[in-house]
Amino acid sequence: MEGRKLMQQDSPDCNEGQQQQQQEEVEEASHLVENIKINDPRRGTEIKLLGLRLGENTATLVAQQITVCLQCNRCKVTADLTLNGRTPCTAQCEKCNASISAAFRPCMLHHYSDVLGYLDLHNATPADLVLKECDLTVGCLSCSQDGPVQNFSYGQTKEFNCEHCHSKLSILAESTRFQYIQPRTNKTGPSANAVHYKTIKDPAVQKGKPLPEKGTCKHYKQSHRWLRFPCCGRAYPCDVCHDEDQDHPMELATRMICGYCAKEQPYGNGKPCNSCGNMMTRGARTSHWEGGLGCRNKIKMNRNDRQKYVNTNKTVSRKAASEKK
Repeated sequence: MEGRKLMQQDSPDCNEGQQQQQQEEVEEASHLVENIKINDPRRGTEIKLLGLRLGENTATLVAQQITVCLQCNRCKVTADLTLNGRTPCTAQCEKCNASISAAFRPCMLHHYSDVLGYLDLHNATPADLVLKECDLTVGCLSCSQDGPVQNFSYGQTKEFNCEHCHSKLSILAESTRFQYIQPRTNKTGPSANAVHYKTIKDPAVQKGKPLPEKGTCKHYKQSHRWLRFPCCGRAYPCDVCHDEDQDHPMELATRMICGYCAKEQPYGNGKPCNSCGNMMTRGARTSHWEGGLGCRNKIKMNRNDRQKYVNTNKTVSRKAASEKK
């Protein structure tokens, strides 16, 4: 009986101990959640690889070093900057000498995430990601080992073998999207409703919005597109702009970016955009009216076009005829 009494007296203590332990676990979990919220990596400018496709044996993809084309907020001049995930980088604009700082925080890409990382920029906005000059690391699903990947281009499937188990790996990315993440405000009280006027520059190239100058340049005023050249992986409005900025032989462009909606797509001369349907080039002149965009000279106009004979049989008053004489 005494043993049973001792057991009955010990059981509430055990329950209290279990409850305290559960409370401690809940508090630790809440602290972890708070730390995760405080150290939330979703801030700055997000870099996404659109149309990302990883092969069956390709598990992860991490950027060790990237090359970004940045645009100065003051004079709109673009320049390339190489960033890694270890130290921030500072530079000066070649035209206005404005101080530019940038830092890159990489993320792990996998089958359920297409975020390459985040940029922390000052006095600059991103214009393009030079994917061909980025140093990437790919994780193999078969042997759980990592290996380097270079010369990765947009719209082309990169196929290679794992260095450790020789499994077939493949990567494909169609384009890049930059998106600025608005900072979260955790303030409460009257100061939370206060308006803070801070100018945040949106990325220079945004999907669904026109390119700067609608993709035109000083050499071609009727070409509303950017061409991506496979020799360097960069996008320029025309071949002359490429030769003025680069010192290597040019290769014919294989992809282009629409000047009206910034949609990157395979190169097609004389074809409308796959997304917005606008013509990126003026096209060849024809002998038809084409809603006023084609031939307007009725002498040179095609005889099968009904606009050629518009108002030819219209009656003219004697007064109007006499005035013409």
